[in-house]
Amino acid sequence: MARIAKAFHFARRATRKFVLQPGEALLLCRMAWWVTVLTIAARCYSLPRALAIVAGSETNKTHTHDAAVQEQLARSIDLLLSMDLFLFKPICWKRAAVLHRYLMRNGITTRIIFGVRNEADGKVAGHAWLEAEGEPILETAPPEYVVTYRFPSTDRFDPQLATITSHKKAQQKGF
Repeated sequence: MARIAKAFHFARRATRKFVLQPGEALLLCRMAWWVTVLTIAARCYSLPRALAIVAGSETNKTHTHDAAVQEQLARSIDLLLSMDLFLFKPICWKRAAVLHRYLMRNGITTRIIFGVRNEADGKVAGHAWLEAEGEPILETAPPEYVVTYRFPSTDRFDPQLATITSHKKAQQKGF
């Protein structure tokens, strides 16, 4: 019953968005399409292939670092994923992949970075974020993770990256 109420509430908000802000509503629809494509592609293909499908090819737009464009696109994908229904859930790698596509379409070159870290409770946490010119963008706090994968990348996977140890433990083991 809660899902139905949530879906109804979202439909009401979407209708209002189409009436009051049709440009943003169309952007949200296009982003929803790419979240759907990404979700299906990630189930059928490897992650690099799924990301390549969503990223598409680069455009001939001049490179810019317009913060207003970046913020508007980030707000839009965050709004869409905050719906938290079906496959529209606030998952960082989906956010990063769709933002990568739309930033690239606006002439902003980014890379998707995947990382992991050990949590205090002994669990391993993962995160995906975007970097532009080697610096994280559109993050509330600087990501403190060991980088395990970058997209796009021609780097080969290094199995040592999958092992996370603290600097002190690494020294004890002779690394």
